[in-house]
Amino acid sequence: MSAPDTPLPEQWRSLPKESLDRLRRLCAVSPLYSGELARFPEWGLWLEAEENISAPFRYGALIKEWSRFASSAAIKLEDEAAHLAALRRWRRLMSIRVAHRSVNGLAEENVTTAELTRLAEFCIRDCLALALAKWTDRLGQPSGDTAGSRARFCVMALGKMGGEELNFSSDIDLVYVYEGDGYCERGGVETSTSSAEFFTKVAESLTRFLTDTTEDGFLFRVDARLRPEGAAGPLVRSLSSMENYYALAGQTWERLAWLKARTIAGDLGLGAELLESLQSFRYPRHPPPSLLAEVAAMKARTEREILGANTAKQNVKLGRGGIREIEFIVQVFQLLNAGRYPFLQTFSTEQALEQLARYELIDRADARFLRSAYWKLRTIEHRIQMRDEEQTHDLPSSGPALEAIARSLGFASARAFADDLAPVRQRIRNIYESLFEGSEIPSESEDWWTFFTQARSVPPVVEKKLHEWFGGEVDAADLRLFACGDTARMVTKEQVTRFQHLAASFGTWTKELARPSEALRRLSRFAERYASRSHFFSSCTSNPQFLRVLALLFDRSTFVHELLCARPEIFEEVLRPENLLQRKSFAATQEELRRGPVDLAEFSRWLTLYVRAEQVRYTIAELLDFSDQVATETALSKLADCVMDEVFRRFGLSDAVLVVALGKYGGEELTLGSDLDMVFVGTGKDRAVIEARLRGALACLRGDDPLGPTLAIDARLRPYGEAGPLLTSIEALQRYHAGEAQLWERQSLTRARVVTGAAGLAGHWASLIAEYVFGPGLEAQDLAQIWRMRERIEHERDRVLPPERAFKTGPGGLIDQEFFAQALQLRFGASDMRLHEPNTRRALAALAQHGRISERAGEVLRKNYEFLKRVELLLRRDENRSISVLPEDPTLPARWLGYASAEAFWREHVSRMQATRQVVREELFFRENGTN
Repeated sequence: MSAPDTPLPEQWRSLPKESLDRLRRLCAVSPLYSGELARFPEWGLWLEAEENISAPFRYGALIKEWSRFASSAAIKLEDEAAHLAALRRWRRLMSIRVAHRSVNGLAEENVTTAELTRLAEFCIRDCLALALAKWTDRLGQPSGDTAGSRARFCVMALGKMGGEELNFSSDIDLVYVYEGDGYCERGGVETSTSSAEFFTKVAESLTRFLTDTTEDGFLFRVDARLRPEGAAGPLVRSLSSMENYYALAGQTWERLAWLKARTIAGDLGLGAELLESLQSFRYPRHPPPSLLAEVAAMKARTEREILGANTAKQNVKLGRGGIREIEFIVQVFQLLNAGRYPFLQTFSTEQALEQLARYELIDRADARFLRSAYWKLRTIEHRIQMRDEEQTHDLPSSGPALEAIARSLGFASARAFADDLAPVRQRIRNIYESLFEGSEIPSESEDWWTFFTQARSVPPVVEKKLHEWFGGEVDAADLRLFACGDTARMVTKEQVTRFQHLAASFGTWTKELARPSEALRRLSRFAERYASRSHFFSSCTSNPQFLRVLALLFDRSTFVHELLCARPEIFEEVLRPENLLQRKSFAATQEELRRGPVDLAEFSRWLTLYVRAEQVRYTIAELLDFSDQVATETALSKLADCVMDEVFRRFGLSDAVLVVALGKYGGEELTLGSDLDMVFVGTGKDRAVIEARLRGALACLRGDDPLGPTLAIDARLRPYGEAGPLLTSIEALQRYHAGEAQLWERQSLTRARVVTGAAGLAGHWASLIAEYVFGPGLEAQDLAQIWRMRERIEHERDRVLPPERAFKTGPGGLIDQEFFAQALQLRFGASDMRLHEPNTRRALAALAQHGRISERAGEVLRKNYEFLKRVELLLRRDENRSISVLPEDPTLPARWLGYASAEAFWREHVSRMQATRQVVREELFFRENGTN
């Protein structure tokens, strides 16, 4: 029938000449379709019916045509074999109709691909209905996770099927997904068949219905290997399994595949949920920097390993300047930009090109050319595949077949066709190469791949890097855990490539770590909590400071690591430079706190998160040298002031209770892990009501965080300690300090500072301090008593060897300086109010400035105090608790402080404590009377 003189079927003789010409043209292009028309000549008449040549078939038309076809053949649709046989014949007829319109110029090629896609969708849905009916009849109805719920199932299309760009011999790339891990039910009784097993049988049947070849042909070739883990993975995956796989192990080629994903059958809502959950995987806000290199490598590997040099020239899909290069260009731009430009989030190649030009991400002329070239190549591909519906993309090298294709496309000869096609493919190649220029994957990739996939192998290149980065202190297993997570999981090329890009920054910060192995393990744990390892790596790559700050934080603070693993959302918020550099005023912090929840229980939970975030912010700022230690201590103290002010306001205590800070809090020297020493003074009115509110406020401040109290309030410095009332009055305080108060209690009040509360009581408090703390002065026997108390603390608390490990209570420790300053404040404060300074640093400076101690003593004490306070800050930052003793092995604090060795640190530490003790004794006892 393909030759002009071939006898025509008798039924065709009544057709007009233009109809016969169209049918002959179709037969010349496709020997397969020519044979089918000879077998079923009535099909030719149907093809030439006006409604079949004039417009594309919508989905409704396919339903109508299938019903008409099945009815005319008297097919019993409930008979599975007969149903499928008829469906195969009908599918062939519908394909011939699409080809007939394409070959004769009655449809643009984008219409052709859309019609072929709709035809495939119809067949898949029809076969799915058959499969569901079959297995429901045999096994029952699959149920969901909860009583009375139904399990759901859907079919996802990827590739050309997903992009509505199917060709005449495409594989249809399908992925099967279900949701609901219950069991099948028959007659209201649960069976032993799980929903997963049920849907696996449905998917197997559906695949077989589509692919089985009989004398009536086949429906479609199905490729289900794009599912997670490919052919090695289960045919059907649950929704959560799909989400977990792509979050943990999704690779770049899978990102490309899922750009064209579309739900085509089954529960469309389930498919929509899956696509929504994979949004950041398909359209990443921070695409991996390895993207261009990986895509270029995939394409080069295809040309080298699958096609070969000669075949690549003939293959219009995978060869140089072929369809796949246009698709790669489009998909790479989508991966790089669609996270920011939502209109790029389309499965259509044509629409994506239009949007790329619209956003000026690609030259408009190039976009127009690529669109034209894409459909030109798709038309050629169709002509190749129409011949026998074979899965090929290779042009014949020569001969009648090539001539036939050339003529069908309007060329006078195969030579003219080749001359027209060559420059088109060359320009496609040029655009493709310009996109991927300089994107070679580093040559070390294979060594790293070997390292991460073979547990006992450490190639020399990797070993060298480990030593360069960590000085040999990191175990290979720790690095594998950091890069790939649990070693039981699949290691992917993308993970390894991501690690290589991330590792480029290692040399700038790894040498700052005091415990590199532990820091890497902590980074690994945080990566698991952050969202996904791939998301974590993307964040680190897009912001190199992100990884360095995390590593330093986790190296220096076990507490911050545990906090951020529990609350990873805190970190990105506080890491922003505008937040780290911000010096919040009291009013600004107060305003933020007042915007917290109204409900007190909810506010307490919110307050914990707020305070933790601020603590992390100040810690990061200090680590990055945006803030010094004094500023950090002050900021943490002011934060506590603001919190106290807001909580007391919410509990109606602002006008009823005066809040007085003592100790480190009074001196504005708080660190992580500091208790807040306080005294609460009331007016004496409604005492029971006010004290109940006060206890409620303290409970709110304590919170219920498993990592410890939001603020650790210590009220034991009040009169009579824990045996005394929580709320005391000015009158009671006056009576107590006029009679029963001991000298150490006067001494503790040198660090008193009013924080917030009843303004009317503040003046009375100041008078009490002036009269009972500084007013009496200090006699020689009082000075001796203070020192005896100091010696008792030294001998009874933190008893360690050598004693200098006790950097707070040991000889020459922080308490030496605090007692020294407080003793002299009590001695001279009655006559010199300039010494009324609750901050120890400022008190020592005032004593030197106003001649109460020598300038040399002031300088020695200042430097040694800063040294020990630094040690204290580092140790408390690590564990968020009160620590006053150095570890037996001081290597860790030595490294944190930048010493070359623990021995060097220890020598300086001992020297400073000894110098402090000597100066304190000289200034307290020898300077005035020359005696001990």
